Amino acid sequence: MCSDAGPPWVYRGHMSGYGQFCPVAKTAELLCERWAPLILRELMGGSCRFGEIQRGVPLISPSLLSKRLHQLVSAGVVEHHGAGRDSTYTLTTSGWELHPVIEAMGIWGQRWARSRYTPDELDPSFLMWDIRRMLRPAGLADRRIVIEMWIRDGPPRRTTYWMVVDDAIDLCLVDPGLEVDLRVNSDLRTLTRIWMGDTVMRDEIGDGRVELWGPPELTERFPAWLGCHPILGGVREAESSVRGDDGPRGPG
Repeated sequence: MCSDAGPPWVYRGHMSGYGQFCPVAKTAELLCERWAPLILRELMGGSCRFGEIQRGVPLISPSLLSKRLHQLVSAGVVEHHGAGRDSTYTLTTSGWELHPVIEAMGIWGQRWARSRYTPDELDPSFLMWDIRRMLRPAGLADRRIVIEMWIRDGPPRRTTYWMVVDDAIDLCLVDPGLEVDLRVNSDLRTLTRIWMGDTVMRDEIGDGRVELWGPPELTERFPAWLGCHPILGGVREAESSVRGDDGPRGPG
């Protein structure tokens, strides 16, 4: 009697993982859960509170974020400290060992899975949150400054953001009531393209797509403060490592 049931070792019931002892499979069971890599990205970027993590992953529901954090804690990748509003999440040693994995995902994605910046991918709040973490103001001594970012084509109630630069950088969604030192005016796509290294701010200023108002000491320095996404340094290294005299090459 013939049967098309397949080899006897094929498991056809329900399972939560891949059913393999392979380390790649075991890692994928953790990292390939929806939102898990982005949560790790936020923790590696300095977020430690539930609300901070959610601001970096705004489309995840609070209940699912709680579930994913619990899974990462159970896997020994994340530690949970405290309770209630004082609770924090930090990476363990094994969690930090995933840093090159998450970084490599970003580098590969920037080279081979580039965003087309469709409307559903352009989020002013996420962009401002990302920029806030990476903004590197220099030459201020102990001076506090307030930067007003106006995104002229932003959705209702998400057109203006304030960054208060002091010992730390605070992103405000409502007017903090402080005197503004520097105003930045642009559209969402242009700011995103600058941040992702597709264009240079000084060129966009020259073409009128970015406008800066403030004293020259700030308007001249701001393009260098903003820079571009830190993953782009890894992209350039990756491109140079695989480029030979005859063009791209594979490993070996």
